[in-house]
Amino acid sequence: MKERYSRIITPYINLQDISYEEYLKPRQKLHGLDRREKRLRALGNVQLQILPATEINQVFKVHQKRWEKKNDTSGFSSIRKQSFFKYLAEQNKGKLRVRLSTLMLQNEMIAFTYGFACRGRYLGYVLGHDSDFDVYGPGRILVKEKIKRNIDDGFHKLDMSIGYEPYKLEWNTGEDYTRKTVFSTNTIRARMFRNFIWLKEMVFSKIRKHYSVVIFRRNKIGKLKYYLRNKGEFNFWKDIWKNRLQPIVYERKQYLIAKLAVSEMKLDSHFEQITAEMALSMKDQRKEILQKIYNGYKGYYATEVNNAFWVNENVIRLDDIEVVENLKKKTIYIRDWENENLDEILSFVQVTYRPKYIVVHANKFDKKSIRTLQLNNFIITERLSYSRILGKKKIKKEVEN
Repeated sequence: MKERYSRIITPYINLQDISYEEYLKPRQKLHGLDRREKRLRALGNVQLQILPATEINQVFKVHQKRWEKKNDTSGFSSIRKQSFFKYLAEQNKGKLRVRLSTLMLQNEMIAFTYGFACRGRYLGYVLGHDSDFDVYGPGRILVKEKIKRNIDDGFHKLDMSIGYEPYKLEWNTGEDYTRKTVFSTNTIRARMFRNFIWLKEMVFSKIRKHYSVVIFRRNKIGKLKYYLRNKGEFNFWKDIWKNRLQPIVYERKQYLIAKLAVSEMKLDSHFEQITAEMALSMKDQRKEILQKIYNGYKGYYATEVNNAFWVNENVIRLDDIEVVENLKKKTIYIRDWENENLDEILSFVQVTYRPKYIVVHANKFDKKSIRTLQLNNFIITERLSYSRILGKKKIKKEVEN
């Protein structure tokens, strides 16, 4: 029998050779892990739980939501494979068992790993998280908690499964390789087929080393497939061209930054603050609101949460043109304000925050908003121009005298 083989990297953590505190020290600030974890815990109680097999349907729901617009090659939560993975999880005899590790926030699953435990070794097969919490990095937080739990449970090795994903190479302490061998008889037909399979595997293994290609296949191709599957629900001009393709080809935006010097206290007005509990209970706007809370905003509303305005005491942040500016002390920034209730908003923030200056932004071509700001004694301090042509971005800033 003749054989051909290819191999792919398999990072692992040798749990016996590490001190958890020393191991974590250089990784705690990696990708802002400590900051993300702190802000996630500010939303509510966060804990690692080992779920029974009866709860696996929750895992499938989180995975489906995560990969709805991505190219999922594992098919983990597909209807065809769900029964197989569920069956494995229900087996409780023998050395090899499924272990469902989950990160829970206020009793809601926000991240999970589906893995196998066998003779002191843990193999992480699938890792996923709720996409509403992307900015908080729940997957990385779960990996951190899982390492500690595996050490406490007496595991000696955490196998992170095959692949060149950056997070695996950031957490690992060693590298192994998984080898795929193709063998056959030595007839001409068998040799041709064996060599074809080997060549295909070798090409794929080379491609997988380039993570940008993997991301393109996973995200861009996955999103294209999603649109094609649901093409009846989308308007090409509005949803595909205007929102996705046109900004890459050509986009131009111009904003004005306006500042108000607070000279006298206005009468107070009443607004309710958006709490973490309210944000977690929302369905339609949850991801957007959670991201604003992560970025240091506090939201307030009069009657409807959908019409809330947001206050930031640290930075001016214009996400759509990727501009962030630090604020001076006693200065606040307000976004998503409406012309009709700007007076009430200004009264509320002056009493609540006691600022010396209030900063807002407005679209240069929104004459009504600019007129409203001028009537409220705002002064234009900066002009921002943003352009993108064939993917190349340019930002120009002009300071008013």
